[in-house]
Amino acid sequence: MNRDAFLTIIKLPFQIVMIGAAIILVLKGAQWMDIPGVGSLAGALDRGEGVANLAALLVFLIGMSIGTFMWWLASRFFALLRDPTIPPERLANLKDLPMALPEGTIRALLALIVGLVGLPILLFSNALKLDAAIAGYVNGIVMSVFAFYFGTRSGAGDAQTARQLAGTLSTVQGEATDANARATAAEGRVATAGADATRPNRLQDGISTVDRHLAAAEVLVNVLGPALPKGLVPEGAGDLLRRARSAAEGARAIAGGEISETSVGAVLKAGQDLIGNSPVASLLGKAAGALPGMGVLGPVAGVAMVLGLGWQLGSAEYRRWRARILAAPYEAKLIDFGVITPTSAEIRMERCAIFTGAFASKRQEPGFFATLLDAVARDDAPDRLWSMYGGDAALFDSREEMQAGLDEFRRALLAEQAMNDVKPETVATVASTLGIAPPPVDAVNAVLDAGPVESASDEQKAAMEALVMMVGNLRDKKVDPALVIAELQKAAAKEGSVAP
Repeated sequence: MNRDAFLTIIKLPFQIVMIGAAIILVLKGAQWMDIPGVGSLAGALDRGEGVANLAALLVFLIGMSIGTFMWWLASRFFALLRDPTIPPERLANLKDLPMALPEGTIRALLALIVGLVGLPILLFSNALKLDAAIAGYVNGIVMSVFAFYFGTRSGAGDAQTARQLAGTLSTVQGEATDANARATAAEGRVATAGADATRPNRLQDGISTVDRHLAAAEVLVNVLGPALPKGLVPEGAGDLLRRARSAAEGARAIAGGEISETSVGAVLKAGQDLIGNSPVASLLGKAAGALPGMGVLGPVAGVAMVLGLGWQLGSAEYRRWRARILAAPYEAKLIDFGVITPTSAEIRMERCAIFTGAFASKRQEPGFFATLLDAVARDDAPDRLWSMYGGDAALFDSREEMQAGLDEFRRALLAEQAMNDVKPETVATVASTLGIAPPPVDAVNAVLDAGPVESASDEQKAAMEALVMMVGNLRDKKVDPALVIAELQKAAAKEGSVAP
């Protein structure tokens, strides 16, 4: 190895070491000269919160690194545009790529951002004094992003799938050419004119059906599938989704040209196969026993009604709906304590067995419910209540009993807050989509307040949680889950199955 090659190899590591040494020397010099601010920084790192400060510094450095990397990508892109040796037709192909980067780069970068920011937060969660629930949410987000990224990479990024898609598009283009020849020969055939006129509409309806069911199924298979118990998602669901996606993309490619009956039949067949083997139907059946009955509706229809309502609600109402149906951990933003009066709190406590028994002797004290509401609204409510009432053995046998009573009372207050979230017209809209009689609003609220039944199995609860998370994804994609379920029900009725 010659001298120039050796210097080229060690140039970058040497620059990194020297930059680090320079930064250390500057900080040491500033500390030695007692420059204001530097001593405070060093003292903060030496105190008890030093690890938390270090974690914040790591997140800041990660953000700066990602920003620098994006700047570098942008500079490379503009350098590419200025390169006179690249033909214009090759530059024109960049418009089909996300941010003019190779396919998969943005997905990888987003996964990298979530991982690099989320992992330090998880590692330093104790130092940052994060609640276990918040750390669990961060862990779930990181794992979901990683599962989606690697699932997508393994399921849709191989060369064989790309070749199959290219072959499908080539076949569809050949069919379009044949359709042009047949259409020219059949211009004088009046009998087929009506069928020809309906093909674009039938093709578009077929594409819409496939897209709708793909949106619901892909989140269950690709995003949530790795975290669900084995057997909840049907075997082969991933292959089914890839075939349906390929058929929809092929049909979309010829939608603006001459459409053959074969092309229409292909996309309609893909939609029928997807509906007939949908993972949504599988999870819907398994989640049927997770909730209590809703009036005269059957178990599956009750679950479908709950999911359809969640999609119809506004953002704040949706968050309360999700917390009620999953009996999720308490979040302060779910309850507006400014609109809850001591009188309404007293009424709601009647449904809370623990607090009703514990505070039977204190309920008549002046200002008791106002004081209790103030304590419950605080972030440190458990500690505050225990300091106020924990010393009296006649009230609570243990702190665990007090915490259980607090959780029960908060759920009752959430029910008070969400009592008017579900409107009769919203229930009627969802029922009309499902093709069922609308249940009473009181019956709907009773199911939402009750949450999952105690006798439900872990598999039933997991299926219900997956469907609730699916609703959140479909809200972003503007796909009504009630319409998806209604189409599944209609297909099942045609096959002679029992409708929900």
